[in-house]
Amino acid sequence: MNRIGLGTAPLAFKDITTQQAVATVHAALDCGVSLIDTALAYTRAGTESFAEEVVVRACAQRPGHGVLVATKGGHRRAGDDFPIDASPAALRADCDTSLRSLGGKRIDLDQRHLVDPRVPIADSVGALRDLQTAGKIAAIGLSNVSIEQIGLARAEAPIASVQNRLSLADRADLATVAHCATVGLRYLAYQPLRGSGGRQDNRAINEIAASLGASVPQVWLAWVLAQGAHVTPLVGSSRPETITESARAGKFLLDPATVALLEEQSPAP
Repeated sequence: MNRIGLGTAPLAFKDITTQQAVATVHAALDCGVSLIDTALAYTRAGTESFAEEVVVRACAQRPGHGVLVATKGGHRRAGDDFPIDASPAALRADCDTSLRSLGGKRIDLDQRHLVDPRVPIADSVGALRDLQTAGKIAAIGLSNVSIEQIGLARAEAPIASVQNRLSLADRADLATVAHCATVGLRYLAYQPLRGSGGRQDNRAINEIAASLGASVPQVWLAWVLAQGAHVTPLVGSSRPETITESARAGKFLLDPATVALLEEQSPAP
């Protein structure tokens, strides 16, 4: 199984056709990507859940890959707005919408997308626990949370994963990465290439990439992978070529000295 996951927000928000979006998911599956992350909010105006529908269509055309599909609720599109509502009633309704979009099968991993300051986290996680008990979801995840919020959530239900932002240029969440390793949670790193575009001319990073036979984005993904075996980078792609390149990053193993050099050459978090 490939340790790189596919993030599907670009499928909805980039100017690509449905066929191009499906082709991108196909490329991820063909590279051995075993985790696809989507969300109810990843949709286009006038559609109920575009990215989810693309994922289920693409997976149906590539049977037998054993892919885990994760989605997120509590954050949705309403015209040009993206309101947050993580109340139990909203999470139940979002789960039912995602179930329809994903073909009616049990959701592998349902994550609360964003913290809703109006709703105690215990209430949100309690609703997901009830959905799990009802057989609608297999596992519960969190997204955009602090270590304290992880603790509050784990007091209410078993938590499988945490999805937060992490990249070489945005290392502020490393304490959460370490905490997840300690308590046995999968850490899903979204926007793992954030900031990499401005580092293409960095001589030291280019030399590291050349010595490995890798591209600069692959080196950045290798840095994320080096943070622990429990870490999965979620690469947002809208073209088959980009996810194919990213999926190969797992073969580049960085030693501690190279990790330290990369951090030295990148801006402080």
